Amino acid sequence: MAKDRFSQESNPSKNSEEYFLYNPYAEDLILTSILSNKHLASYIFSEIDEKLFYILTNKIIFQSMQNIYIKEKTINSINIIDNLQEYQLAHITLAKNKIKFLTSKNIPISIEEINGIITILKNKFIKRNLFNLSLEINNIALGKIDYDIQQLDKIQNRLSETIKINSKTSLTQVKDLLPNLLEKMRQKQTYSNAKFNINTGFINLDYHLNELEKGNLIIIAGRPSIGKTAFSLSIMLNICRSKPNMTIVFFSLEMSEIQIMNRLMSIDSGLPLSRLNELEVYNAQPEILENCFPSLYQSSIYIIDNNPIKITDIINKLQIIYDKHKEIDLVIIDYLQLLGDSRDNRAQEIGKITRELKKLARQFDVPIITLSQLNRNPEQRSNKKPLLSDLRESGCLHKETFIHCKSFESTQHISRLPKDFYDYIPSLDINLNYIKFSLLKQFSSNATKHLYQFYLNNQSYLIATANHKLLTLHGWKRIDLLNKFDRIASFIPKKHNLQFVALKKDIQYISKDYIWDLSVPPFKNFFANNIVVHNSIEQDADVVLLLYRNDYYSTNDLSDNSAEIIIAKNRNGSTGNVFLTFIPEITKFEQ
Repeated sequence: MAKDRFSQESNPSKNSEEYFLYNPYAEDLILTSILSNKHLASYIFSEIDEKLFYILTNKIIFQSMQNIYIKEKTINSINIIDNLQEYQLAHITLAKNKIKFLTSKNIPISIEEINGIITILKNKFIKRNLFNLSLEINNIALGKIDYDIQQLDKIQNRLSETIKINSKTSLTQVKDLLPNLLEKMRQKQTYSNAKFNINTGFINLDYHLNELEKGNLIIIAGRPSIGKTAFSLSIMLNICRSKPNMTIVFFSLEMSEIQIMNRLMSIDSGLPLSRLNELEVYNAQPEILENCFPSLYQSSIYIIDNNPIKITDIINKLQIIYDKHKEIDLVIIDYLQLLGDSRDNRAQEIGKITRELKKLARQFDVPIITLSQLNRNPEQRSNKKPLLSDLRESGCLHKETFIHCKSFESTQHISRLPKDFYDYIPSLDINLNYIKFSLLKQFSSNATKHLYQFYLNNQSYLIATANHKLLTLHGWKRIDLLNKFDRIASFIPKKHNLQFVALKKDIQYISKDYIWDLSVPPFKNFFANNIVVHNSIEQDADVVLLLYRNDYYSTNDLSDNSAEIIIAKNRNGSTGNVFLTFIPEITKFEQ
């Protein structure tokens, strides 16, 4: 098909389109289709990205077209060439010549043909990846030096990503979803004992959450030693009591398998570990042990205490367990900040890890609970109750960063604002693409951190920690992951709108200095030095539960065993507060 539509002009040195690792004619047809039909352009941008292109010039042109599309401008040769000015001169010259060639073609093409061409590009991309992986595997197999397990992990991860490429990204209409949804409702009505969601055993918590929904990522956060593990284990055993033969996987990255088992035995029996030792349960007959620990004996609970552990390891373990039981009811990870390779920059990985955990929850159709540490902000406030803004991976700004304040009608350095200062500042509603004034709530930090500086082509600049997220044309991106192709959202105060601007030069390390952090609900972003910034790690979670115990901060009344579960975020239900009792002797929460 493509051979009839294009002459050999697109690659005159070749006489056949059947190239092993790429197809230049298919790439050209995609670009020509975007130029000739704006409806096709919208469809194509929803289906593929630039990584499927092999020829660098085509990749650059596609990126330029996508940038123009996002800005809601007309995709034509003039706008494309104008958008190419940030690239190297040699690339611009090649791209201009290619654009002239593409615009000279007027080719009618259908959605069906586009899907066929996209399939070709995906297949070629998969072949390129497999070819490169085969070379790496060959080098490892024939190398004189022993292989590194980290190398195999990376190869396995890249192979998994390659396999996903060929899955179709389709847009589904509501009418197509109705049959499956109605069938699930029918089944739930017919089989009243069927559990589609997972009951936590805490009535008020289940009321707010509508129980634990399959495919959801739930974060339980609190300060160290406040009882996050005890709370998750209490939920686990409540679930086991409600239904026998539940399959639950607990990844313990901090405590050993034996420590977790000791806690589970105390919670299940209702007896402190010291009392269990006095009763010499280790000498008891199996039938007595089964009566003493009914939930542990009836359920399929797996405890994995490997540390460090990475997402690929979790996937492998879950797949083995899933193949055996055909279903996993709950996954718990203790805790988020320990997940990954301890040799890596921990701040750099957290955002990626939460996104991967969310995908994993959907892949295995299971609720995943991950425990997380809160930062030190609660200790710096008179009211120690945690806030959603305390769940941050410490993305912070330099003390001399300025923000726009509505009351001052000017810009102010955040370090010079009065203590407990409240005001309205510009914030971006991402869904509506609209700038609104949102209430600023400021929290200072007593910490000092390593800071980095970058400049944009419009002379805007920012000094912040490496893990601070900025808004780019392709979504939120950390400062230390930016590259020369990124376009960063910059606020224009006079026009009260945004423009996307390229980096002027490389990111530079500045120094270690005093930092600040701001909270701006509900959009969790604001304009720092006229650049749109965001640093919350809870954006991938469906539910965020914050754990608070008064006795953790007060030594006046050690008999106060009350505990408060603050439902700070809930995509599919209501927020609120649930009150429980903490029993320290058996590290258990109950209602």
